[in-house]
Amino acid sequence: MDSPFRPGFGKNPPFLAGRSGAIEQLRSGLEIGQWPQERGILITGMRGVGKTVMLNQAEDLAAESGWRVVSETASAGFTERIVGTHLPALLNELAPEANFRVTQIAAAGLGSITVQYPDGREETPTFRGMVAEILRLLDGRGGVLFSIDEVGGASAEEFAVFAGEYQHLVREDHEVAFIGAGVQGEVRSFLASTTATFLRRCAEVKIGVLNYPETLEAFREPIVTRGRTVSDETLDYLARAAQGYPFLVQSIGDIAWRSNSETTEIRLRDAQHGHRLALRTMGSFIHEPALSGLSQVDRSYLAAMAHDDGPSTSEDIRVRMGGVAPGYVSMYRDRLLGTGLIESVGYGLVTIAFPYLRDYLRSHIVGEAASDGTRENEGFPPPPQLD
Repeated sequence: MDSPFRPGFGKNPPFLAGRSGAIEQLRSGLEIGQWPQERGILITGMRGVGKTVMLNQAEDLAAESGWRVVSETASAGFTERIVGTHLPALLNELAPEANFRVTQIAAAGLGSITVQYPDGREETPTFRGMVAEILRLLDGRGGVLFSIDEVGGASAEEFAVFAGEYQHLVREDHEVAFIGAGVQGEVRSFLASTTATFLRRCAEVKIGVLNYPETLEAFREPIVTRGRTVSDETLDYLARAAQGYPFLVQSIGDIAWRSNSETTEIRLRDAQHGHRLALRTMGSFIHEPALSGLSQVDRSYLAAMAHDDGPSTSEDIRVRMGGVAPGYVSMYRDRLLGTGLIESVGYGLVTIAFPYLRDYLRSHIVGEAASDGTRENEGFPPPPQLD
């Protein structure tokens, strides 16, 4: 029996737990005439919480409502791919008799595209011109949704070209929408540097970790729906092992499901096996990329926090960083709060928000750290101990 869990990035699991509020935000944003600011939505969150999955959900909702979706990743050349591939494809879908065919596209930009018609005529269309023609052909039956993933990794210059074209369409009151997604810290840094001011006015949909009941349901529902069973003890173990982190829900669930095909029950030892193997992938797939964009001082701040098992005081962090000035500590605290790696849990208190990051920091950065016997994430049961 195939596993109902979908480990990896951007794969749609058959059951989305704890996301009804975010999905409703997306649904209402796609209703004709009910736009958020700038007709745009920006999905942000930590790595592995399901941003791309939510972007996929938005695309499905749009398609169900009659929208045409232009789906891209903000890597180099994404604007040219929109103009040279996606928009001509939509025109051919809506008006096949026109037989739009791109005969030339240079790296220089939007004005270097040539389209040939069946009668041999050639012209150089524009981004806005093609979108306007698509909307004319739709005749009020939906609009054009631009769905852009990995926004934080885009070239500021190229995104500014896309943003300029898009904002003209908005000002001309065309039925267009934008939904982007990106890692919280990368998006914040991008917004601070880019001239695409419309992104700063997009409605933000923040995706976080699941709470304990939602995590239980994220495991139970797929298992039971696919005809297998799981005891309350094993279900509790699975939820505590995942710590509400969607990446781990899918990874642990998939390994546990596949580790035993002889019985219908997901056993405790299957869950323990899944927990052990899934944690081995966390470092390379999640923690290392999350830390790679940080400065040395950012890392020092996190290393100072890793000495505690729970929340850290600003004063303790300051002392551990070598007795630096309070204002210096506050600056890096604010930077890390913006990444989503840490969160404020009270006056002068911060804690590490990323599941299992504290253990990773201790193993790879600070080594043996002191412990005061307290624990972070008090709203969630502690993770089970592995042998």
